[in-house]
Amino acid sequence: MALEKTNLSEQAYRLLTERILNGKYPAGTRLTEEALAAEFGISRTPLREALRRLTTEGLLEALPKRGLRVTSPTEAEIAELFECRSMIEPPALAATLPRIPQDEIRSLLDRLESAAPEESLAVDEAMHRLVAEYCGNRFLREIILNLIRRSAPFRTMRTYSTPEEPKAERTALLAAMLEGDEEKSARLLAEHFHFRSFRADGAGIAPPALPPGS
Repeated sequence: MALEKTNLSEQAYRLLTERILNGKYPAGTRLTEEALAAEFGISRTPLREALRRLTTEGLLEALPKRGLRVTSPTEAEIAELFECRSMIEPPALAATLPRIPQDEIRSLLDRLESAAPEESLAVDEAMHRLVAEYCGNRFLREIILNLIRRSAPFRTMRTYSTPEEPKAERTALLAAMLEGDEEKSARLLAEHFHFRSFRADGAGIAPPALPPGS
């Protein structure tokens, strides 16, 4: 996929970000400048700048003498990341819910009704972004959006009892949000982050603790 000859670094950055966030490059995927430069049809200079930005943001990590890979943290680090989100987003949702337009929540519910797994993940991300976009605090917005990005490579690692469970979980949360039930929405969102285990390099991890009172 050759890129246009303008703003090459920005284009490469956006395309790489999209591939990481939508799961095309899952956690642990190795990337090389040589292969990406050939695919995008650009020199390594603008590509290197894009890769530097993604490394600074925590989506990529350097491999000694072996290029880069999509961030593949330890099990404990993944647990800490989602524990952090469980402490920040539920109370933010409770405070923000009155400002979130109901038609946007209803639209996500409608999309989820017949959603395939990939679309269900897209709805999940959009649901979390509602909290960031309507929280009314630019610093909190930045924190939440950064955490969403940092979590993206690991969303498919969660284990469920049944294939239907993730959609049911998201449906219940969106329904509570549509009802305007702040307490229930915050509780369901906290439970949403209470990951039972991850499939990370073939091993599960203990779930992060729920915030007190959730």
